[in-house]
Amino acid sequence: MAVDPADKTLVLIRHGELPESCRGRYIGRSDVPLSEEGALACRKLAPRFAALRPERIFSSPMRRARESAAAICPDRKDLIFDPRLREIDFGDWENLTFEEIRLRTAQEVLDLWFRHPDRMRFPNGGSVAEHYAGVDAFTDEALGMPEKVIAVITHGGVLMRLISRARQLPPERQFEALPARASMTILQWRKDGGFFHGE
Repeated sequence: MAVDPADKTLVLIRHGELPESCRGRYIGRSDVPLSEEGALACRKLAPRFAALRPERIFSSPMRRARESAAAICPDRKDLIFDPRLREIDFGDWENLTFEEIRLRTAQEVLDLWFRHPDRMRFPNGGSVAEHYAGVDAFTDEALGMPEKVIAVITHGGVLMRLISRARQLPPERQFEALPARASMTILQWRKDGGFFHGE
């Protein structure tokens, strides 16, 4: 049975790999560059990305997303940098490994993070609920635009929210929706049926 054509295709790309000093660490509002490996992996996405012919491209304004966009679609000069696509601020946990966070954080705070992330505010950092609200508002606006193919180049936290919402995953299962760096996720959406297919 054929699948009905989509009213909208969202092409979602997580930025490329970061320098070695950042790996395994929670990097939120730190404005770090891509590594050479990350830039190369993004360039490898370019042919597939071009074949999808996105009519509008949005990007986080953060350096690692902008550098990813430059590698993926270097000839496009019409990118739109939306602050709602920035990564969340991890506050005191910024640049720490999970083990470092675990050793300095009360167990009830860690439990809240994993069981009810939507209620979490990082110590001296951002509110997950407020971050979700920004991502949701951006997504709803994108789905209301006339263009049929829209690309988004952004961060893991943003994509976790966007993809888990599309797949109707509860907040505590959002980690299942985290895409790899320099990967492309395609979601199909129909006005009368919501998201019905993805890859």
